[in-house]
Amino acid sequence: MAVSREPEFRTTRMREGYDLDVVDDFVDLVIDALDGRPAGRSVTPEQIEAEEFKVVRMREGYVMDDVDDWLDAAASELRTRRKAAAQQSQQHQQVPANAYSQGGGLPPGTPGLPAGAPSMGAPAAPPVAQPPAAPPVMPPPAAAGYGQPPTPAGPPSNPSYPAGYYDTSHGTSQYDTQAYDPLTDSAVSELDPVLRALDPSYGQSPPPAAAPQPQEQYQRAPEPAPEDSSLAPSSTPSTGLHHIEIWVRDLDAATRSFGWLFERLGWTLFQAWENGRSWQAPGGGPYVVIECSPDLSWVAYDRKAPGLNHLALAVPEQWMVDRIVSEAPAYGWHLMFADRHPHAGGPHHYAAYMENDDGYEVEVVAP
Repeated sequence: MAVSREPEFRTTRMREGYDLDVVDDFVDLVIDALDGRPAGRSVTPEQIEAEEFKVVRMREGYVMDDVDDWLDAAASELRTRRKAAAQQSQQHQQVPANAYSQGGGLPPGTPGLPAGAPSMGAPAAPPVAQPPAAPPVMPPPAAAGYGQPPTPAGPPSNPSYPAGYYDTSHGTSQYDTQAYDPLTDSAVSELDPVLRALDPSYGQSPPPAAAPQPQEQYQRAPEPAPEDSSLAPSSTPSTGLHHIEIWVRDLDAATRSFGWLFERLGWTLFQAWENGRSWQAPGGGPYVVIECSPDLSWVAYDRKAPGLNHLALAVPEQWMVDRIVSEAPAYGWHLMFADRHPHAGGPHHYAAYMENDDGYEVEVVAP
């Protein structure tokens, strides 16, 4: 079955997906190849299967499985069409030789005379038996609409599409400027590649086998299995911050406010269980737990009381602070110290201090 020439991919937001513009451009190129148009002649099934797209997050992108499934089907159809076209081309080349090998009829290239007709001024020859009619010659591949047979592997000599389409980075080509989202893509360079692709192996070769580690001189105690299979394991760093745990009275409200903020800054949902959630910083860094514990004491939270005052989260550029402030009210956050914003922490400190409906304070700070 032929793949659709008007694929409709689902879109996603706040989860990783393929860049809309880059996918649309490449899909158009693949459709040109399937329909035998000149613009797609240089596209091969192998290139379709190996294509990697820029991954976006916190803005609209195509669902990755939808795009991958369509491209797999397109590569299969293109491979079938190219194979059939190559067979037709071979048949077209063999038919003339077979037709004239019997000795009857005109030499190849003699136009205008039917088989057995006398030449001008020559006496008519007795009629001779005509050879069997040659089978009809199939049109060459280009006329059938399948494009040219596949060429040997190697870079195209004169591609009719921008070279950036096959640049697996999909971020350095001049044709990607419309797909650039500063909040996401700037953070790629400054924070961590997880903002571009949550999979650490994205765009990389398989890692080499790890060298054997020396045997430890002591035996570690076996780690207890988690009670809930939804709890993801976390390696403990040798030093530094591991995680912060915040107890809340309303898990749904806290998930709405904290979850939005963490994911907007490139953090990922790390753990989820009945009474809590956690989000992890980019690059497998520290994580923050939000939990409605059954042991919670029902007293009003006061950030001015002894204990945790606020969380401070970093972004690489100052305008990102402004964007977070503009979006935050829809998720239960309110700007504090508005009369001194964005320098409430000092003239050389660019930050936004926000408080949610439960009284928890966060600071979003830029250099």
